[in-house]
Amino acid sequence: MSMMQKSPHNMAPSNRLLIVDDDAVIRLLARSALDPLDLEVHEAENGAEAMALFQQQPFDIVLLDLQMPVMDGFTAARKIRSLSGGDKATLIMVTGLNDPDSIEKAYEVGATDFVTKPINWAILKQRLRFVLRARGAFQALRENEAKLLESQRIANLGHWEWDITNDRAEWSEQVYRILGQSVDGCEASYAAFLQAVHAEDRAAFSHAISHAVEVGEPFLLEHRIVQPDGQERYVISQGEAAWKAEGKGKKLRNVLQDITERKHTEEQIFCLANFDNLTGLPNRDMFRKQAEHFLETARRDASRVAVLLLDLDRFKRINDSMGYGAGNELIKEVAARISTCLREFDLTGEVHTQDDLPYSLARSGGDEFMLLLRGVDGAEEVAHFVRQLSTKLTQPLNTMQREVNLSASVGISLFPDDGEGVDVLINNADIALGYAKEAEGGCFRFYSSEMNAWASKRIDLESRLNRALENNEFQLYYQPQIELGSGKLAGFEALLRWFPEDGEMVSPMEFIPIAEETGLIVEIGAWVLHQACSQLERWQEEGYSLVPIAVNVSARQFTDEGLVKMVKKEISATGLAPELLELELTERIIMRSVEETRSRLQALKEIGVKLSVDDFGTGYSSMNYLKIFPLDTLKIDRSFVMELETDSNDQAIVRAIVAMSKGLGLSTIAEGVETDQQRNLLSRIGCDLMQGYLYSRPVLCEEAAAYLTPSDDQRGAWSGNRTYGSGTRS
Repeated sequence: MSMMQKSPHNMAPSNRLLIVDDDAVIRLLARSALDPLDLEVHEAENGAEAMALFQQQPFDIVLLDLQMPVMDGFTAARKIRSLSGGDKATLIMVTGLNDPDSIEKAYEVGATDFVTKPINWAILKQRLRFVLRARGAFQALRENEAKLLESQRIANLGHWEWDITNDRAEWSEQVYRILGQSVDGCEASYAAFLQAVHAEDRAAFSHAISHAVEVGEPFLLEHRIVQPDGQERYVISQGEAAWKAEGKGKKLRNVLQDITERKHTEEQIFCLANFDNLTGLPNRDMFRKQAEHFLETARRDASRVAVLLLDLDRFKRINDSMGYGAGNELIKEVAARISTCLREFDLTGEVHTQDDLPYSLARSGGDEFMLLLRGVDGAEEVAHFVRQLSTKLTQPLNTMQREVNLSASVGISLFPDDGEGVDVLINNADIALGYAKEAEGGCFRFYSSEMNAWASKRIDLESRLNRALENNEFQLYYQPQIELGSGKLAGFEALLRWFPEDGEMVSPMEFIPIAEETGLIVEIGAWVLHQACSQLERWQEEGYSLVPIAVNVSARQFTDEGLVKMVKKEISATGLAPELLELELTERIIMRSVEETRSRLQALKEIGVKLSVDDFGTGYSSMNYLKIFPLDTLKIDRSFVMELETDSNDQAIVRAIVAMSKGLGLSTIAEGVETDQQRNLLSRIGCDLMQGYLYSRPVLCEEAAAYLTPSDDQRGAWSGNRTYGSGTRS
């Protein structure tokens, strides 16, 4: 019942294995355990069947059970040895008989090795792997000495033999190469080999050899070799001592494998898994390990440890505008400055080993860093350090011939005050970091229970936000936009409001950032776009003269590949004139990637929709880039309108924006207009449109319809008789 197991990619395996056992379960387990090896596997239920298969074509390895019906393993082994190719086969006996007589008999009939039941499959797999490696070496030796030497060179394998009684040694050519010696320049001897072993590994190697000679057990150990030029090589020595053929004295055989390249690869893998490739600093995983060590020491010493999470402010803006090359250089410089500050903060004057530093620094990704300070007295000492660090970080950086100013937000937790475990401390520092960033950055915050309540509220909001669309909890409000010259209704801005089923309205200032971070903003934004277009369609069916509706587009929405397709679909489904839809984007969105932005805006413009820049003046637009974007409107941010009557700087900024817009052929709309004085000033400056409480608060669609006019009716014109700030019509 021969069953063959094919190797991957249909390539012929290099060795044939025959599993002989009357127990089908054992055969199945053996096949499964040896599956990773490069073997063509066949099976036989007894010795007679094994003989028949072997006669058809010899096997390289036979895994042979001793106790079987028809023909037992002893008989089968003896007969296999007598067959053509049987003398070259590796016979491994499997036995539950653990008595010396059975083992001796197994070797007498030709066993190469034996394993006892129950079988340790993992060990058997490794043993067969060694057998396969050894067979390859010995077969190559039989076939051609030159091929053996070449194979050993490729596999970095060498072998040497030491006649212990006469103290004579023979080295293969590969051993000379591994030791960095020439055949003519070094006489082979055990003493010479031992001298080449690294001084720190020499005692262990010598002990392994002595134990092998005295006890007779094989040895296997990893150690280093030092070549004459000082270069270190990693090797595995594997061998055993045996009596010489004439029975007089012992000899030691050793196989030497150079594993230096493998060790270097392992070191590279370790570095990739534990260190940041850009800065060379530990990564988050390694930081956690170091933190565990710090906390163990702190528990013994009853001392404090500070965990700091640092996040650069507005780094993404710099990265997007200057390119990733410049961003990477900035990250490396920041890492160097933090490292310098940490060394300066260690005022103990003690000399530390790398494993005993009183601080640790890691880069967890992007522009985020993690710090540990051990043995701090308390919050004041940590605050002093952070102030020093902030001062160092805010010093101008020069990259790509440009001067850059940075600042950082820092969140801090203390052991044991704010938690006992690493994960708790990191989480609490992260909560504190969130508070620092909420405070517009450039500052630090210590963790407190109040912050935890804030974080819990945020998590709760995120959870409820996930269900908001499904539960129909969103509503669109519409705020009118008025022509300053004529007082006519020019359009609406659609504003999203959230009314959870189990609570009061949640401010957009609270839930929009969460939606952005979680990616929900894309789905929510699609809903807003659909609702606005559907509302225009309903007003059209009701006989109103339509005005455009402006819809805000988030950063994630704008970069989403499906945006253009979605806008086309909505316009097509409703049959609206495309110019009735206006998409509002912030300066930060359009300046993230200029070429990509230009392409995306052009695709939207080809549909026919209007495009505007929201909150203009608060970002960092380049005039050179603005003129190449297909825009229609600039919205002057409310921060420049609030004190327009009293602040000459605000007036100058608004005049400049209006003048620039006219030069670029763009219209302007001022947000947050609340007084007659603001309206009159904006009119004199030449602003085209206004929006604010002076005319109306954002209202529901039913109230918004009251501002519309039937076709060719001018009742939608704004008049001075309206009640300012009331949001109602007079």
